[in-house]
Amino acid sequence: MSPHPVETAAGPQTLLLLDHRGAESASLRAQFQERGWRVRLSRAPEDSAALIDEGRATAALIAPLTLSPDTAEWQLLLPRLSPQTKLPWLLLPWEDARPSRFAELVRDPATLADWLPAPFDGAEAEARIQNLLRLGKLLADQEARQAALRDQLISDHKTGLANDRHFRTRLAEEFERCQRHGAPLSLMLLDIDDFKGVNDNAHYDFGDQVLRGVADVISQSVRNIDLAARIGGDEFGVLMPNTNLEEGVGVAMRILAAADGLIVSDEEFHADVHLSIGTASFDGRGLADGTQLFLRANEALKAAKAGGKNRVCFFDPLRRSASQAFGAPGSIQGIRPENQ
Repeated sequence: MSPHPVETAAGPQTLLLLDHRGAESASLRAQFQERGWRVRLSRAPEDSAALIDEGRATAALIAPLTLSPDTAEWQLLLPRLSPQTKLPWLLLPWEDARPSRFAELVRDPATLADWLPAPFDGAEAEARIQNLLRLGKLLADQEARQAALRDQLISDHKTGLANDRHFRTRLAEEFERCQRHGAPLSLMLLDIDDFKGVNDNAHYDFGDQVLRGVADVISQSVRNIDLAARIGGDEFGVLMPNTNLEEGVGVAMRILAAADGLIVSDEEFHADVHLSIGTASFDGRGLADGTQLFLRANEALKAAKAGGKNRVCFFDPLRRSASQAFGAPGSIQGIRPENQ
C-alpha cells in the first residue's frame, strides 16, 4: 500500500478501469491498488456501462477500442461520463494514435477529461486523475456559490419563499405563456389578518415566527410547479399555472382551513392565525398584462378583508367584481356574490 492511500469518509476511492483492448489492465490495476485505490475492471463496453451506472465510481480510466465518438462503444460511454455526468475520465489511446483522432472526444471545455500518452505510468495517471478531481471540486464549489447567490437574489430571507421581484418576473412570464398557449393561470394573494396587532403587542422576532408559520402552510398546500412568494410585510402571493378559477379557489380554501388551525407561540406570546385570500384567473383573453391580473386578485383580497376577514374571495370576470367563495376546503360546493 502507498504511505498516502486515497481515502474518503466511505473508504478507498473507486477507479473504473475500462480496458476494452485488454492490454493495460494488469499493470495499471496493480499500480493503482498499491496507491490505495479500489479498482474495478471491465473488458467490454456493455459491462463498462453497467459499472458506471452503479454510481459508485470516483473516476474512470478508458482504454477504448476506437477513438471515434460516433461508434457504438462511445455511444454507450459518453452519456455516462463528464460533462453529461460528474464522472471524470482519463483516456488511454494506443501508442501511435494521433491527438487529432481523439481530440473530438474531449473537445467540450466543460469535460472533466484528459488523455495520457503511451506507455502508461500509474503515477502519472493518478496525478492526472487527481487534477481532474480537484478541478471538479472547484467547479462544484463555484456552482454552489452561484446557486446560493441566485437563491439570495430571488428568495425572501425571512420565509424562504420567493421574493416580490422574482414573483413579478414570473408573473409576467406565466402571463405571456398563458396568452400563447391558452392554458389557464390563477393568482392568489393572501394577507395575515390583524398582523399589525401582532407586531404592536409582541416583539418583531415573534412576528417573523408568524410569517414563517404561514409560509410553511402555503408551501405545504401548493404544487411544485406553483410559485409561492412573500410580496410585502404580511402579504403573500401564489402563482398557479394550468389552474382555472374554480381550481384556484379550491386551493385557497384549503390554505384557509390549514391556516385556521395554525397557532404560533413562544414563552411570552401566542397567536391564532387567520388569513384573508383573494384569487383571480386568466384564460388567455381579456387582459393586457400580468399587472391587470394582479389588480383583480387584489380587489378580491380587499373584498375578503372588508367582508369580515378569514375568508376567500375571487374576482368574477362575468360580474367584473369580487365574490365570496364558500364550501368545504378542497371540494368547492359553490360560489356566491359577496353581497348575498
